[in-house]
Amino acid sequence: MYDNNQNNGDRLFESIRQGDIGAYEMLFKKYYLSMCMIARRIVEDEDVAKDLVQEIFIRLWEKRKTYDFQEMTDIFLYVSVRNKCFDYLRSRKKLPLQQELKAADNEYFFRDILIEEETYRIIMEAIDALPVQSGRVIKLSLEGKQNKEISENLGISVNTVKSLKYKAMDTLRAVLKDYFYLLLVFLA
Repeated sequence: MYDNNQNNGDRLFESIRQGDIGAYEMLFKKYYLSMCMIARRIVEDEDVAKDLVQEIFIRLWEKRKTYDFQEMTDIFLYVSVRNKCFDYLRSRKKLPLQQELKAADNEYFFRDILIEEETYRIIMEAIDALPVQSGRVIKLSLEGKQNKEISENLGISVNTVKSLKYKAMDTLRAVLKDYFYLLLVFLA
């Protein structure tokens, strides 16, 4: 289907440009949460962040035939979030820290947020692809729960939790490759 590489991103946007609502929904489901997390970090208001991201998606659909998508999918969307958030802050005159910083500092600020949220999105997609029970075990581990708490929460034995966790980590190690060490950081 569609994924993050350039050719598939081009096909996804081309499908959206042609009015394919399924491709649009796929794009929305894949990026909405991480875009909201980035927006929330910038504007520091969850409701405003959600509104700004929804405006981006609405505008994308309304203007789909006129956009010239030169960048990869994720870059286009994340730059849209950054610009929309900074425009919002400027309009509200809530940009005191950013106004004092140079433009490059804003770029570093955004880049750091983007790297963190994109990494989290990639890891969560890999976890969501695990068998359901294994995914639940890993997600509860990410919440800081110990094996005993996880077993009580899921109604399974501690040994089953350990087994599921071991198998899930083995699968994630193979799937995530270069990102696996970041999963370990999140689990620490």
